[in-house]
Amino acid sequence: MALIHVWMMLVTAGATPFLDTRGLIEQALSEPTKITLENIKLSDAIAVVAEQTGVRIVMAADVMQLVPQGPDTLIQKVDIAQIPLRDGLTRLFGPLGMTWVARGDGVEVVPKEAILCLGRTPTWPELETLSEVTAMQPGLDPAALAKLQTRVQFQLPIPDAWRMLSDAIRNVGAGPGDEVLNVACAGLGWGWCLSDRRIVVSPLEQLMRRRLQQPISLRMNNRPLFDVMNAVGAPANVAVRVEPGALTSLPMQMQRSFSLNVQQQTMEQVLDSIAAYTGLGYLVGPDGVMFYRPETRGPEPKVTDSTGPTAPSADPYVAKMTIPLEGGKSFEWLIRRSELPEDLRQMRERDIEAVITALRQRGASASKS
Repeated sequence: MALIHVWMMLVTAGATPFLDTRGLIEQALSEPTKITLENIKLSDAIAVVAEQTGVRIVMAADVMQLVPQGPDTLIQKVDIAQIPLRDGLTRLFGPLGMTWVARGDGVEVVPKEAILCLGRTPTWPELETLSEVTAMQPGLDPAALAKLQTRVQFQLPIPDAWRMLSDAIRNVGAGPGDEVLNVACAGLGWGWCLSDRRIVVSPLEQLMRRRLQQPISLRMNNRPLFDVMNAVGAPANVAVRVEPGALTSLPMQMQRSFSLNVQQQTMEQVLDSIAAYTGLGYLVGPDGVMFYRPETRGPEPKVTDSTGPTAPSADPYVAKMTIPLEGGKSFEWLIRRSELPEDLRQMRERDIEAVITALRQRGASASKS
């Protein structure tokens, strides 16, 4: 086994007993394997690769359910012999709509963005379409871009949507087709999702709502409420934010000790349960979910749609404070204009006026020339 072999070499050489697990994993991922998988269930295939390479491979139960037949999905034949393990893992999990990341003391299998947005298990035709798109280079190859166009269906009230998308794809340049499409759409405030053999491009908010239809199972006891909220969004990579003052308006015991036990309920149902229990409201927008205090907002506020401008709020957000948390997560406070101290409000207004004056002067100079 690769990891055990490397560790034995370190000990034999008299190296320090501290084990750099991440370094060993990276080395094992670079080593070629001697594995050919044929007519084997997915769960058994993972066990075989882990046993023969010494690399721990984790595919959570809720992720496994996003493969058409779950752990019983039959792997007909995948030859990963004589290639680095990292390439072999991509060859094994890619056709299933999955990717992988080195995390902790092993490798974690995670769904691609195109799978998360479905809010359900993909069909085999959808996985085949995803594999075809992934193999393309539409940012560099005009023929691949033309082929991609035949797959795309827009759900946007924009007449020249394909021109905008194709320009964005070319600007991204090199990269697998699905990743290029992710970046290009995100830059336009759009998102894309599989639908049988089609690629549907629509507003991000619409796709975010589809993600919330994904069933999850979660058991958390006596945990901070914000941690529970984040755990609900994590399976579909949905950011959960809280408006300033919303959590602190709740009893301290509820903030610090919240329990949740759900089995195969959609994320939306779980969010509804949290909202009902805490009395908070929540909005679904292009960037994720925002919890707020209904009594301080009056009528339910409108979320900005990515397809066009909306009327400005009488008390807009003017700043965001981000506090990093463990595990790469963060806690964000959105700050409204009315929540700024008077001196900062005046400073902000002076800065805005200075920028506007400078822009007008620049425009006047340009018109004279």
